[in-house]
This record gives sequence, structure tokens and C-alpha cells, in this order.
Amino acid sequence: MLKLPLRHYTISRLYGPGMPPSGQEGLHEKLLEKPVHQVGLVNVHCWNLGEQSGPYPIGPDAHCPGEPADWVPTAHEIVAHKIKPVLEAARAIRMPVFHLAQHVYAPRYPQYHQIANDPTLQSPFTEQTTGAEPAFEGCVRPWTVDEKWRDQYGPDFPGAVWITHADRFDIAEAVRPLPNEHVYLNGWQLNGLCRRMDIDTLIWVGFMADLCLLNIPGALREMAGKFRYHCVVLRDCTIAYEYPETADGNFMTHTAIRHIETDLGYSSTAEAFITAAKNADSS
Repeated sequence: MLKLPLRHYTISRLYGPGMPPSGQEGLHEKLLEKPVHQVGLVNVHCWNLGEQSGPYPIGPDAHCPGEPADWVPTAHEIVAHKIKPVLEAARAIRMPVFHLAQHVYAPRYPQYHQIANDPTLQSPFTEQTTGAEPAFEGCVRPWTVDEKWRDQYGPDFPGAVWITHADRFDIAEAVRPLPNEHVYLNGWQLNGLCRRMDIDTLIWVGFMADLCLLNIPGALREMAGKFRYHCVVLRDCTIAYEYPETADGNFMTHTAIRHIETDLGYSSTAEAFITAAKNADSS
């Protein structure tokens, strides 16, 4: 039995001051008590950016405080000191582990092909492995990806790393999947696996707190919203982009986690998870 302390936020008067309080405003704690086999650990986009064998390698003193780019060396530290120990603790108690991958490197893992070729794990809408919804017509003069990237990243942005460094782009070396761990691309695949394995609770680690961890197919928002899983983020196992005006307090990361605690699920910590796993293993 896994017994993991959780944190969540209650909004007591959702519809304004005229509404009587429906609960106690603020952070609350509760205890998750679940058989280990009903819980899965999901590792989201722990990429090898900045590693010597990966795209855009960096040295040990590569921090650039106050710039969003500082997420990469910070992520290296989080992977080494938080996510890797969490992953090892999950493996020690045989908790199912899932790796939400990127489409360029997912095919390097044999277990991904088993999922991609399994008809019972595909979206009912299309046969695409991305699980895309049916095609539709959008804006008559759509905002192009190139235009978006020029504004977002500057006129000299070389392009997406999965295009410019497709041969080197992969999962971070310290947390790469074991042969018995699932590599997937979308929520239909993860939902199908979880239903098959009797899993109803997902614990999330990875990057970025305000982007991929929340919003891509198969990530936390889709699994909590569309598929209604109990979702828990380990709040010290992720980070958001921090800007010059938010870096000192990690306010973007704080906001992303509070959003999860309020609207999508719960949070906990790496230390709490590791302790809970050790206690589950000894019980």
C-alpha cells in the first residue's frame, strides 16, 4: 500500500463575495492510500538538452540566472537529485512507469512500437499515433508556425530541436526507460494502458511545469480532464520558464503548481514519494 501525503487548494467562494463559503479557503492536506499496482509514475519530456551527447551541450557552470534558458541547467539538477531517485524508488516497488516521449525519438524504443501497433490503444478518431482529433478548418488566414517562432524566439531561431538535432535528441541519460517500461505519445495510449493495468492514479514528474507537463497530448491536463485520472505532481520534480521579473521567487513554477493543486489534482514532493515507496516496500 502506498501512503503518500498530498496537498491541494480549496477556493471557498468561487462565484464571488456574494456566495456563502463552501469550504475553508487555502491549502489543505490529505493522504493518498492506494495499492501500489493502481498507481503509475509518468516521466514527461526529461530531454537530453545540454548533455554532452545531446543537443546544445553545456558545461557544469552554465547557469544564466534571470533568463528562461536557465531551465536547462536547473532541469539537469532536478533530474539528477530528484527525478532519478524518485524513478529508482518506483522501480524498487515495481510501480508501473510511463515515459511521455517526443515523436522523433519514441521509435528508438522497442516498447513504443508495441504500443503504436496495438489497435486497442489508438484514438477512436484517427489512426494517427498522435491521437489527433478529426481534421477541421481554422482561421481563414492562420498564424503560421514560422511567424509564431520569429516573435517568440527571435528572427535567428534555428528551428525546433527535434528537427535541427533529430539524430541526437532523446530522453536524458539518467532516466531512460527500462525495457519493461512504457513509452507513449498520447492520452489514448496511456489511458488504454492504465485501464488494462487497473491504474487510476498518476504521479507526474518532468518539464516544463507550465507547458508540456500540463498541455501536450498524454500529459496532466488531458489525463485529469478528459480521462478523469487522479493526478499528483511532485512539485520539486519540475520547473517552469522563469522570466527576469519572476526568477527570484520561481513565481511561474509556483503558479503552475498552484493551478494543478486547484483545478487538476494534487501535489507532493520527491522526498515524500521516496519515503512512501520505502514504507510500502517494507510493509
